[in-house]
Amino acid sequence: MGEGLDFRFYLKSFGCTQNQGEGENIRQILLSSNGLEVESKYSADVIIINSCAVKTPTEDKVIQYIYECSMTDADIIVTGCLPKINPDRIKKACPDAILTPPNIGKSILKYVPLQLTNGEAYKMARLPEIPVFLEAQPLACIVPIGQGCLGSCTYCTVKYARGWLQSYPLKDVLEYTKKAIDKGAKELYVTSQDTATYGKDNGVDLIDLLTEMLEIEGDFQIRIGMMNPKHAAEIIDPLLDLMEKDERIYRFLHIPVQSGSDKILDLMKRDYDIENFNNLVKKIRSRFPKLTLSTDVIVGFPSETNYDFELTVNCIEKNRFDIVNVSKYGDRPFAASVSFTNKIPSDIKKKRSKYITEKIHAIQDERNKEWIGWKGEALILKDTHKGNRFARNIYYRPVILLGGTLGERVCVDVISNSRSSLKGNIEKPCLKVES
Repeated sequence: MGEGLDFRFYLKSFGCTQNQGEGENIRQILLSSNGLEVESKYSADVIIINSCAVKTPTEDKVIQYIYECSMTDADIIVTGCLPKINPDRIKKACPDAILTPPNIGKSILKYVPLQLTNGEAYKMARLPEIPVFLEAQPLACIVPIGQGCLGSCTYCTVKYARGWLQSYPLKDVLEYTKKAIDKGAKELYVTSQDTATYGKDNGVDLIDLLTEMLEIEGDFQIRIGMMNPKHAAEIIDPLLDLMEKDERIYRFLHIPVQSGSDKILDLMKRDYDIENFNNLVKKIRSRFPKLTLSTDVIVGFPSETNYDFELTVNCIEKNRFDIVNVSKYGDRPFAASVSFTNKIPSDIKKKRSKYITEKIHAIQDERNKEWIGWKGEALILKDTHKGNRFARNIYYRPVILLGGTLGERVCVDVISNSRSSLKGNIEKPCLKVES
């Protein structure tokens, strides 16, 4: 890269919604700092890889990608969680790679030689200065509300990278949200490692934040991100009240159970038992039977017996989750479970994963069939790869439509379903039923 010339960059992000948002923030910073984004890594002066290390298969994909990038002539910058969790493996794949912490924000400019304008140095970013929209979802803006968590889950390596809870100041999140709405955001993805712990370190809570967000004028929907069951239970009553009061909060919750066995939950240090979890779900379903409930499970955790696994299957069948993210356990650097004995063989983990996934798919199909004949409002958010419109209703259900305008609210009649979505017709005139 010669003196005074614009630089060409290529950016690749892996991982969770929050990490995707941090990647988009880097993109915006580089574009506003003489950066020219290119479509091929082979024509870039610098490649930025925003990594994830939550699971071994994800880390393997990132490492393979870093190795492929090392074959180019570009400078390689690796940010995200992996540089702190497994720097040696990155260096083996690309010895010259520059490693940075996660959520680097404007500090990325320190690592792009042409961008050390006036010798300015930046601290690690917190909230992005400019609202971050998802590239594939032009009306969706990520609203990060903090970093880190209060847990000590024995299987988790992200805690090592992200640290203890640091909630962003309420006034900063509100200012960021106002900017996002002014820029046309229709969906606000409230994200952190555990949204239910927001404010436990600064004297407020998630209910305070959501209440003030809802005082902002605008036509938008809020999606609340992942929360630990223990902390979700502490705020669930006022949260459900708020959902009932204002339909701008999607009736959607992501509450990872991880296992249906108390023995395994104890080994994981999840700080709740399955009875507590089931009671939480029962309370949610009693208020909103159609609420979209998402969860995560890990199969093959060390010492998981067939009986423990069956308890997890029972939990899935009892609570009839709409979305279940299934992971096969794998050792992660710095996770306490690395030292645990009674590791489960790969073939057993694979069989358990296949079995529980089949159960989940059957439940998802049954749950979606229940929506046929439903009539109500949906918000059109993006185009599908087949040229249709993708919308969501208040329960966060995806509805595929043949027409409509992006950002428009329409009344739909659900006529069919697949396992992952609903198909509907736009009604004219609008006959809103929503029950």
